[in-house]
Amino acid sequence: MKKYETSKIIATAFAVLVLLSVLSMVLGSLMPLFWGNDESDNAAQPQQTAPDGRMPLDNFGKLVDHPLYTIADGLNASPPGVLMAQYIRAGDLEGTPLAEQIVPHGFYGTNVTDSYSAVFVDRSQIGLHTLYPRKLSLGSYIVAPSKYEGYMVLIRNKDLCNILGDPCILGPRSKIEATVDVIDDESAPNAYPYFGELLEHVDLDAPYQEVMMYSPVADQYYAAVYLVGDVCERTITCIGISENATARANELAANTTDNLECNVAFNQGDLNLTVITIAGDCDAVMTAEMT
Repeated sequence: MKKYETSKIIATAFAVLVLLSVLSMVLGSLMPLFWGNDESDNAAQPQQTAPDGRMPLDNFGKLVDHPLYTIADGLNASPPGVLMAQYIRAGDLEGTPLAEQIVPHGFYGTNVTDSYSAVFVDRSQIGLHTLYPRKLSLGSYIVAPSKYEGYMVLIRNKDLCNILGDPCILGPRSKIEATVDVIDDESAPNAYPYFGELLEHVDLDAPYQEVMMYSPVADQYYAAVYLVGDVCERTITCIGISENATARANELAANTTDNLECNVAFNQGDLNLTVITIAGDCDAVMTAEMT
């Protein structure tokens, strides 16, 4: 794919990624859509709510089971074709500018402790969400008349469905089914190999992690944000950094302020990585543009 072609996708898909990670969209009127070729199963809604009105996750039958502690875990659960992805560990981001990207409590009626979102080259997207406590209140939804591989499919609106578990999967039905296929079959192709070479050269312990390819910053980059006391540290590790991003990084490094400090290291390791570290006031760190 040529860079100038994919940049058009990025311009529109980036907004979708933010919307997906926040998931603050208004759920529209639901309609009983019928998809798939599976035989019809009992579509009755789960019963037995907890005293607080929420339903235990275990009431929904067969559940997804996949670790979600890093962006690598999310990519390993994603079908191939991921253009950009984001991982958030919510508990470590409270009180920072990134807290606004935490999935709202109201979307599931419980806390989303770990979340992952991805945008694909076809502009579709998925979200993975770990819930705690493991009980939820979904508001309006319809149980699809057919299960997928034994999983109950919940229709949230005409464009979004859920398959629940640890984590829950959110997205268009075709995409959440493809995600289930990847999770349940270890031999199925997934999105990790496309970013694997880069991710093997970085630490994956940050509460905010992001990858992107064919961006204005670089052919590929991994961004991590750490909280260090009262300041934030944002590290961007690039393969094939662009000329504009190089110039911008050098400009930031040459103009250190009380609120912002930038260091740049070029030609690191066998991949000739460029590593940009921006530290300081969280607002200034997160608004520092790289192009």
